[in-house]
Amino acid sequence: MTIRAYYDGYLDDAQDILGQMMDYAINNCKMDGDVYFRMFLASGIAEQFEHGNPKYIAGMTGGEIVKEVVLQQKGVELNQKEEYDLDKSPAYWCGWILAYYQWRTCRSFKRIHQFLSIKDILCMYPTHHEADEEYSVDSFNQIYERKHSHTYLKEMIDTLGITIEELSERTEISMSELKMLANDIEKMRYVDATKLYILATALRCSMDELIEF
Repeated sequence: MTIRAYYDGYLDDAQDILGQMMDYAINNCKMDGDVYFRMFLASGIAEQFEHGNPKYIAGMTGGEIVKEVVLQQKGVELNQKEEYDLDKSPAYWCGWILAYYQWRTCRSFKRIHQFLSIKDILCMYPTHHEADEEYSVDSFNQIYERKHSHTYLKEMIDTLGITIEELSERTEISMSELKMLANDIEKMRYVDATKLYILATALRCSMDELIEF
């Protein structure tokens, strides 16, 4: 059973706020969606949102979040008025479905954005916005499976430029087991927490960055 970061009673508000956020950034402030979303990730607010911080999933408007992100990241105070059409825009739907997908899968916004850009989601609007949310979840998961062909462990090893032998020395996990884990997404899905902690410590990353789900 998946344990989600926040109670589903907050989900409607969270979806509405993230929808407002993307609508305000793209339509009111004329920002590129992916450029803004990278700022959202860098600000740390995305992580607070996905962890269910009430300040962000229920206590602010989407426009207020954009203003906080841009002020923190660029030192610029936005003064564009928050105006939202009654007919929800593609940008609104983009944020709305992103909030649902993040909550539903427990994948971080950072991880989602690695395989699914804001531009990609906006292009899906005509065929997905009137369908049930689970239709979008299935579509997003298909993209994830298609693009995610290597384990996060292997990607981390390659990024750091270390060898399996070096990692084996750091972790005291056999080279054969490390090779198996690095090349088998299913095995990494079920690796025990102690071993995951040892790997994350050796690679100087969080356990979340190695988890497959």
